[in-house]
Amino acid sequence: MENGYSLLDSTLYAMVVHLGSHKRRIAAGLERLGLHLGQEIYLAQLWREDGLCQGRLAGCAKVSAANVTQVLRGLERQGLVVRRRDEADGRVQRIWLTDEGRALEGPVTEVWRNAEADWLAGLTPEQREAISRLL
Repeated sequence: MENGYSLLDSTLYAMVVHLGSHKRRIAAGLERLGLHLGQEIYLAQLWREDGLCQGRLAGCAKVSAANVTQVLRGLERQGLVVRRRDEADGRVQRIWLTDEGRALEGPVTEVWRNAEADWLAGLTPEQREAISRLL
């Protein structure tokens, strides 16, 4: 323990442990829909703004371009998105949802909504408000 600090006593560790069960619940719900945890974030960006270029999608998801490429390959194999060259600039690839990808918005949102409601149910209104302000 350096300078009396132990990660096991940290606020961040407590949050990770507390949120771990909710993360597992989300992962299980996504798995039932045929998705892996993390894929839904890319889909959610496209539900908000379909046709994003790959670089912008990476920026919105706060990941590297290499990471977005790997995830998009999986989403393409699953038939949830397609990549097409931009009509105005052939160097740019845009990502478009398929009908199957669009159809997952409701079920995926429900998984997240239920996990969030479960997590928030254990907090007072003041705690909820404090968390919203902090984030």
